[in-house]
Amino acid sequence: LADSALTPSRAELRVGDDALRESVEPNQLRLMDERGIDLTVFSPRASFMAHHVGDFATSAAWAALCNDLCHRVSRLYPERFAPAAMLPQSPGVDPATCVPELTRAVEELGAVAVNLNPDPSGGHWSAPPLTDRSWYPVYEKLVEYD
Repeated sequence: LADSALTPSRAELRVGDDALRESVEPNQLRLMDERGIDLTVFSPRASFMAHHVGDFATSAAWAALCNDLCHRVSRLYPERFAPAAMLPQSPGVDPATCVPELTRAVEELGAVAVNLNPDPSGGHWSAPPLTDRSWYPVYEKLVEYD
């Protein structure tokens, strides 16, 4: 985390479609079938968003990787999953920095929802609340996308 030269890139992600199927079919799809669920909004796992780990570059890389994987799962099972996305929130960083990943997630990945973390500080509650005006650029973009 301390060396930005070691930040993983989306191009380096090496998870094949078979590995995604092997992960999703015995877990999410099985549970959906058992419970009679036709469609799930598929998002990064909230507890693994870890916005408090690293800096904004870390959050941006992690968000992009996770969003790409959710998109890929939704393409493998388009009748079962609609993609959602996480935003690269980071403590002490203006929420407006999330807008480019929000735009990419909706326009390139087809995201139908996003996860907003009300506390990117990881339990310290040092960031402005979701009602703060600093969030308005994110909300304006969400309204634009309806």
